[in-house]
Amino acid sequence: MHTTTHQSEQTLPRGAPTLRAVAELTERIGNLFASPSYLPPLLPGIAIELLDVARYPDIDLRRVGRLIARDPLLAGRVMQRVQSPYFAGRVPITDLDQAIFRLGLNNIRDIVLEAALNIKLFTTPGYSTAMERIRRHSVATAHIGRILAEQTGQDPNRIFLLGLLHDIGLAAGLITVDQMFADREKPPIQHIWPAIETTHESTGTLLARIWDLPGDLPRLIGQHHHFQATGEDALDLATIHVAEAIANRLGRGITPVGQPHQLRQSVDMVTPDVVATARKSLRLSQPQIVQAIRVAEEQLDTIR
Repeated sequence: MHTTTHQSEQTLPRGAPTLRAVAELTERIGNLFASPSYLPPLLPGIAIELLDVARYPDIDLRRVGRLIARDPLLAGRVMQRVQSPYFAGRVPITDLDQAIFRLGLNNIRDIVLEAALNIKLFTTPGYSTAMERIRRHSVATAHIGRILAEQTGQDPNRIFLLGLLHDIGLAAGLITVDQMFADREKPPIQHIWPAIETTHESTGTLLARIWDLPGDLPRLIGQHHHFQATGEDALDLATIHVAEAIANRLGRGITPVGQPHQLRQSVDMVTPDVVATARKSLRLSQPQIVQAIRVAEEQLDTIR
């Protein structure tokens, strides 16, 4: 999808930022997130409630339907997704309750959380182009990660959540810098990007804890570039590495071709040797990778 570049991303000087400027902005961002007065981006109430009820597999799905029905936009997204080839069955779905029973609690949670983040979190007026790329990359990583999880015997819904949320620190960083410069001309994206990348894993962990995300998701978000950080291969993070590489191949990377040098060398790009090691750890064969790419292309064609 084409997104119009914000004027501040077009007209300001394009030179590389100085190390001092990067260090100062990194410190400012870090201090803001560490402040007791920091107000983080909030998940929509329905997303929080669904994350909570998903902890209880015996929950009445009709209760879930009543939750979603409170937000017509999210209900519409659920109905749209259940009609997609991936979920469609022989009998057409005509109402929300039928959709929920067909999809199941975990799929409903994932669909609603994805839609809620698209609507609420992945938006900022000052850096709309960069935010749109983060959104598209996160959504693609989530869907590709679920495919890989099914191939490797992992929980596909857990990997989906991790893929969807692994770069929330980048989104929060963009929102924060946009607010910092609300009353003056905003720095161009290549000036702020190094500082945002430096802080994004710790920021992601902070948000995950504030949002009370389930299980060890806060820790994994904070280590999502380092699948061997504990000395042992973390298969969930290895899956995210491979999923990100496939997303980049399919044009859903964060850094577009032709961006300034410092963005092309972005730390958020997974290096080929790390991807190869992660793939080996997961024991993914070449035919499995090819199949994952094919299925991902089909799914992502129907998703913004």
